[in-house]
Amino acid sequence: MASYILPESKLAWVVEENYKILRILKRLGIMPGFGDKSIKEVCISNKVSVNLFLLIANMSLYKEFSPDLESLKELPTIDLVNYLRRSHREFIINDIPNVENAIRDIAVNDDFANTHSSVFLDFFEEYKTELLSHFEYEDGSVFPYINGIIEGKIRSGYSIEKFEENHTNIESKIGDLKNILLKYFPSKNPHPELYDLVEKLYILQNEFEAHAYLEDKLLVPHVEYLERINGVVK
Repeated sequence: MASYILPESKLAWVVEENYKILRILKRLGIMPGFGDKSIKEVCISNKVSVNLFLLIANMSLYKEFSPDLESLKELPTIDLVNYLRRSHREFIINDIPNVENAIRDIAVNDDFANTHSSVFLDFFEEYKTELLSHFEYEDGSVFPYINGIIEGKIRSGYSIEKFEENHTNIESKIGDLKNILLKYFPSKNPHPELYDLVEKLYILQNEFEAHAYLEDKLLVPHVEYLERINGVVK
């Protein structure tokens, strides 16, 4: 059984055990310099919900971790939404451009067949458009709807169930991109840049999977609870 992150866990130790926690800290606004403080102490000093931190961290690192009902009820809604918004911004500003630039560098290299490079680049551009549309919908429609519930502004004809029904797996096409590179992308000479790109794709896929898992298993149940207590749905 996994050893889950607890309020009394030393944050420095948690980071040492799993560096993936760094992105979570950044999105929550927790900067380095926390010494030997526990997670509870660091969260309190940074005005971050301990419950929110523990749920995000444990669900991101341990897929078998399941939040209990009381933890879901007590979530700070706005802070959770802001965390997801910051994740979107990080994907759009940093992660997607990093992958795109790596693909373009390979595409202009004479060692690679132009036809394959062109097809691969076109495939990624289509995928990028799909990703941006996905994030735009959540930022522009879903998150404002959730904030509206908190503010007592109910949007008629909409519920988080509609979001859940149409929530696509944005990470699935990354598998196609990796397969194209590993199985079918010809090169005249050895190029470590190809493996660097594949590694970037694996990292991005992992980030997207963790993000989607938080939305499906944390955001949706929490908003369903908000809808019930606010009379949005019966």
